[in-house]
Amino acid sequence: MKYFIFVLALVFCISCKTKPQQNSKHNQAVVQDYADIFSKVEEDSLTNFILNYEKLTTNEICVMSIDSLPENTKALKYATDIGQNLGVGKADKNNGLLLLIAKSDRQVAFATGYGTETVLTDSVCYHLIESTLIPNFKNQLYYQGVRQVLDSVKTKWY
Repeated sequence: MKYFIFVLALVFCISCKTKPQQNSKHNQAVVQDYADIFSKVEEDSLTNFILNYEKLTTNEICVMSIDSLPENTKALKYATDIGQNLGVGKADKNNGLLLLIAKSDRQVAFATGYGTETVLTDSVCYHLIESTLIPNFKNQLYYQGVRQVLDSVKTKWY
């Protein structure tokens, strides 16, 4: 009986030290296209761009498309939760950026880490959404919009 309690306590302690996986449907890929807005070639191109950028700067970017947001959820809150859940950005630098595209809801949000938001402020992100993403997305040019935004991010956040 003592042995059973000891093993049970040990298992409990070990399980408490691991990070809980809150949303297992999301993986660790830098481009997660659940709304199927990118072709395979476009997804690969974005992935290569993001990974090469990360090698140069250590800044981490994730682009995620979904069909729609959960009910009564704001895009920014959802993007922030996903970014934290996935661990986008280096923990010691808080240098993560997650771009969330909710296709059916026609909503877009940038979630930035604390280290990122000093350069990519709310104002900068708003401007990128209004001037680049929305015009492209209205014409269903998702890849072009995201690629242009990533090019802009690269020049601002180096």
